[in-house]
Amino acid sequence: MKVKILAVIGLLSALLVVGCSADGNDESNAEVNEVDNIKELVHDHSMGNIEGQVARINSHQLIVTEGDENEYLYNLPEDEFFVSIAPYINFTHP
Repeated sequence: MKVKILAVIGLLSALLVVGCSADGNDESNAEVNEVDNIKELVHDHSMGNIEGQVARINSHQLIVTEGDENEYLYNLPEDEFFVSIAPYINFTHP
């Protein structure tokens, strides 16, 4: 039970940290991609299930960068948002 709670809190905290980063709508060389389930894609990146890519999220897009600096943009739903909560017992981040 504790593992599930910590996993959810970790996912939410990762989304908060990424969501608080600067608005990255200046990705002029990146192409906007479509995905069937954006929530699943965000979850997979937050849990570290996708290797070789780095993801960040802002209020409008999920931005995924591959090791060779190719960027892929995924628009977020306009009627939903992602919330992250940083867990802490003694501190918020390792």
